[in-house]
Amino acid sequence: MDATRKQTEKGGVVRRITWARLAVMVIAGALLFSVFALAFQVSELSSVSMSPTLLPGDSVLVNRFIYFLHPPRRGDIILFHFPQTGGRDFVKRVIGVPGDVVQEQAGRFTVNGMVVHVSRSDPSGPAEAAIAALGPERVPADRLYVLGDNWRTSLDSRFWGTVDEQEVVGEAVLICWSHGAHWWDVHWSRLGRWLE
Repeated sequence: MDATRKQTEKGGVVRRITWARLAVMVIAGALLFSVFALAFQVSELSSVSMSPTLLPGDSVLVNRFIYFLHPPRRGDIILFHFPQTGGRDFVKRVIGVPGDVVQEQAGRFTVNGMVVHVSRSDPSGPAEAAIAALGPERVPADRLYVLGDNWRTSLDSRFWGTVDEQEVVGEAVLICWSHGAHWWDVHWSRLGRWLE
């Protein structure tokens, strides 16, 4: 009888430890999920303004926490709300931070006198010719000068001015999904690509 009682008590202890471990794992999982949900967001692109870096149908993972640690930097790909479009989200590359002097002349972008982007062809139309001679423009405090990687088709700071840093959601860091015209047309080679 003592052996049976000891075995029953041992089984009860094992069950209590198992339930305790399960409870800890569930709570830890819920906390981890909550932190991930607060720190990251997934956003899908619908335009070619960032090609070839990002294509329509690409979904990017956006780090919403990073800019609490430091301000956006030149070269970052950011997701931001643009108030003039009802708060719609845009993805662009930062080329000018507060205090920078940005200028475009004949398809050459300069920031503080250094070339950062050179076009592959000369401006061809009147709109492109007008755009081809912008600046110099000093980026105001708490604002960012953004540009699409496919700058010839991109609506960006050249057209609607600088972006308020308060409107920045976060930095796009990874292509987490990519598809073509249909959801089943998956671009497997783009999945998991880190953005630079």
